[in-house]
Amino acid sequence: MDRLDIELYAERLARHVERAADELADARLREAWWELESAARPSLSARDVQRLETLGLLLTPPVASTIMRSVGERVADLAAIHRLQAIVERQRAEARQLVTGVTATSNPPSAS
Repeated sequence: MDRLDIELYAERLARHVERAADELADARLREAWWELESAARPSLSARDVQRLETLGLLLTPPVASTIMRSVGERVADLAAIHRLQAIVERQRAEARQLVTGVTATSNPPSAS
């Protein structure tokens, strides 16, 4: 794979990281809202709860359960993307070294 291909792939991964981080932040926010809504439910009548759920202002328990799972999935997604990104960044650094003519050696020249 040439350097340009690696650079383009690295940019693509960076966009995925941003999107996954945004999705995680959104899921965590919805999780916090669920906690607020759960605390408010006992103070509301059954009719109010039903009306607010219909309006989309209160989450239904099945939706909340999905959101809780979503947070864990987004965390795992982001971790996997970061692991792939680390591999690609190593390849990117190696490709840059080849282009500039710098090669890593285990025995640098001596000062003698």
